[in-house]
Amino acid sequence: MGLKHKLKKWTAAELIEASQASAILKHEKQGIGTKYFRGLIGLALLTIFGGLAMIIASNWAEISGATKLIGHFILSGAAACTVWQGKIRNNYWLREGASFIFAALNMTLIVLIGQVFQLNGTVESALLLWILITSPMLFIFGESRMIAILWLAGFLATTALNLEDLIERFDVSYATENSLYLMLISCVPAGLLFSAMTPKFKTLRPEWQHSYLITATTLYILAGLAASFGWYDDSDFLNRQFKNLYWLPTALFTLWAVGLYGVSRILQSATNKALCQFAAIAALSALISFLPNRPEIDTMATIHFVLFAGVIGYFAIPLSLHGFVTLAILLITMRLFAFYIELTGPMFAMGVGMIVTGIILLVVLRLALKLDKKVKAKLFGEEE
Repeated sequence: MGLKHKLKKWTAAELIEASQASAILKHEKQGIGTKYFRGLIGLALLTIFGGLAMIIASNWAEISGATKLIGHFILSGAAACTVWQGKIRNNYWLREGASFIFAALNMTLIVLIGQVFQLNGTVESALLLWILITSPMLFIFGESRMIAILWLAGFLATTALNLEDLIERFDVSYATENSLYLMLISCVPAGLLFSAMTPKFKTLRPEWQHSYLITATTLYILAGLAASFGWYDDSDFLNRQFKNLYWLPTALFTLWAVGLYGVSRILQSATNKALCQFAAIAALSALISFLPNRPEIDTMATIHFVLFAGVIGYFAIPLSLHGFVTLAILLITMRLFAFYIELTGPMFAMGVGMIVTGIILLVVLRLALKLDKKVKAKLFGEEE
């Protein structure tokens, strides 16, 4: 729907006056030329940098290591100066864009140093070094969600890889390694969630705080859904992975579920309460699939998945997140379709079976879309 059509609808509905609609349209038209001009400038700069990159790449082997490092340090220094200039001039996008480039250059510098000096480093050690030398600058100067997402992606990758590497250095059994890793990695989403609930953090870095909440919620969603696939493992799974510590996952997820629900009882914010309760249910989802001596029922994987997806849809109301309804319906639809494929696997391998399956998927997705609109209309008063 174009802007002009929207303005006509808003004017007809008496949401805005005709004079306001004309002023908005005039303002937007004035900015179009400037946007196109800036876009063309960006395209020209991209072409120049692309050409330089191609020239450097074609002669990379002929360039000495010292020249490569000096050139890279100059680029990093220029990016750092640009960050500072953006801060002094109070230019938001100059500062944020330069911060992103500086962080990216830090990573390429680490790789370049390893190449020039032939260091036998690992990916996890490179990521750890990048986090250590880049985080202070990002925390001080970075305020946008773009920078927050960049740091969070690096932090999660660094944590996952380095935890595994750190635990493997201890002379402990395989079962103990798995137990320690599970205990430590389960603290990550909770740490992000509790950090985001800090009032001062929200005041100083609102975009970071929002990114922390999104990341923590996403991790709990993935954990709750992934736990359902535990039903495909046999009942000896815990004994193989954890040996005499088979009880630890059950105890750990019970502790998280009780702890998160307990925290939700003392919080004042309705949103924070709902997030903690959702996290507690995600912990319960993981707990169920890790129960010792549970029955081996593959169908329970589908039931478990669908029920947790329903929980996601339920929390759309207290969190006021319309997208959770769409996500829940889409997840349930695709999981039931996957269950249908599991039941009719041999038929799917045939040409006619594939055609029928494709038609069924189209029909199911169409019905899911209608259901999504109806549920949103009922819950949030949206037009169907």
